Amino acid sequence: MKKFMFKIYMIGFMVLTVYFMIMIWNVTFAHIYEEYHNRQEIEKIVELKKTMQKKAKQTTFEKIIIQSEERVKHYLGYRILDEARIEGHFHHIGFDVGPDNRSYCIDCHGDIPHDKAKDLRAFLNMHAFFISCQTCHVQLEGDKKTGVFKWYDRGTGEIIPSPVLTGSPGAYRAKIIPFENVNGKPMRIDSKERIAFAKENRERESELTEPQKSKAKKIIHNIVSEKPHICSDCHQKDNPLLPLASLGYSQDRIDLILSTEVVGMIDKYTNFYMPRMLHPGSPGNGKE
Repeated sequence: MKKFMFKIYMIGFMVLTVYFMIMIWNVTFAHIYEEYHNRQEIEKIVELKKTMQKKAKQTTFEKIIIQSEERVKHYLGYRILDEARIEGHFHHIGFDVGPDNRSYCIDCHGDIPHDKAKDLRAFLNMHAFFISCQTCHVQLEGDKKTGVFKWYDRGTGEIIPSPVLTGSPGAYRAKIIPFENVNGKPMRIDSKERIAFAKENRERESELTEPQKSKAKKIIHNIVSEKPHICSDCHQKDNPLLPLASLGYSQDRIDLILSTEVVGMIDKYTNFYMPRMLHPGSPGNGKE
């Protein structure tokens, strides 16, 4: 019995000891610990306020300076450049067009294929965004010629109504494709059969011998004319290549496309004259 009571006494003593230790801690050190955590919380709150204020300032700046500006996208053939549009800036032409998922030509040649003629390549590559390769590089003659040209959606490849009246120049997201006469019926020249053959050639090219590669290349390009249509074939008032009215162009736009100024610019663009004062030894350059 005495041992039992002794154990009870020891347990009670230990409980009282712990209780008094907690009381001493609370009286002596608890306020220090509490103050430390309070400071930590205050510092977090202050830092949070600073972050929110900074974010608010950034948001205001973005709304006033950045987000308020009109954005313009330029499709470069391999990526899309997104930049702010500057009012009155000459080079913003708004090529928000996206890749051409229908054309089997650009899979090898790219969306900006013209690089040889330095004086015309920018002009030609600009046209390549809304005119299919076959329109210029295939000259249909005889029974094959239909004179029919239509718009197709660059994304889906489907023939669509003219986007000219509803879209802005350079942002049609569509291309003009010629139609050829096949067994008495007008068929688009970028047929599914030609697309399938070109696709299979790309997929199996590594398996082919050099003669087989050459043969496949000739078959793919057998409709390509030796010489493409030139600029004046379209930009002329007498019998232009494209039926602009049926493609949806207004008469004012047609007059502008076929104007003598456009044709004259094309014809004379290759002749560039440097000012005489820049030629060594010429009068006016400071040398006799």
